[in-house]
Amino acid sequence: MKLKTKAWLVSQGLLIITAVVIQLTFYREIKLGPLLGLTKRPYWEIIADRPPAIPSFIREKELPPKMWDARLPLSLDEIRSANLAGHRRGHRREEELRTAFYGAWLVNGLYFVVFHLLCWRISAQVRTRKIQPSSPKPNH
Repeated sequence: MKLKTKAWLVSQGLLIITAVVIQLTFYREIKLGPLLGLTKRPYWEIIADRPPAIPSFIREKELPPKMWDARLPLSLDEIRSANLAGHRRGHRREEELRTAFYGAWLVNGLYFVVFHLLCWRISAQVRTRKIQPSSPKPNH
């Protein structure tokens, strides 16, 4: 196996491990779902940004969305009166989890391009140095 391949595998592995640790940490921080009465949703449902299922008690009571949907732009007083603070935090954590997921893909893509450009540049410099004759050293 070439040194370039080994360096790529080790560095890419470290990036992936870092991304997984970040994802696990962010997912563990989610305690509640974005709707009143909703618990933490499955990871891939959050990443896919699927809308959460509205709990049956909300549909039965026909409550207005401001009373149960923490995803809406609500004032601090509205959040407190509807007891949605934890759910609002859960919604923010879900957004952070998605951002970190897509950010990890972006970082890995950029790293792929930069790594290969640097390898190409370094190998080109090494080739030109091998081709150039070495200058004689003066004797003192």
